[in-house]
Amino acid sequence: MKRLQIMIEEDVDAELERAAVEAGTSKAALIRLYVRERLKPLPPLSADPIGRMAGADDFEPGAIDDIVYR
Repeated sequence: MKRLQIMIEEDVDAELERAAVEAGTSKAALIRLYVRERLKPLPPLSADPIGRMAGADDFEPGAIDDIVYR
């Protein structure tokens, strides 16, 4: 688990404390729960069209210096 430090308003902290006591858990556990509920997980690379293209080419890359450094 990664440690993360955040700043929140005092009234939000008070509500979070109230909710944590009510739920019998810590404020950190509630924050983790709320963030997980809000964020959508990333789809697997196999579902990403760009991800499926990775490794699709089997040729050597060309020299791009002539184009980039004209």
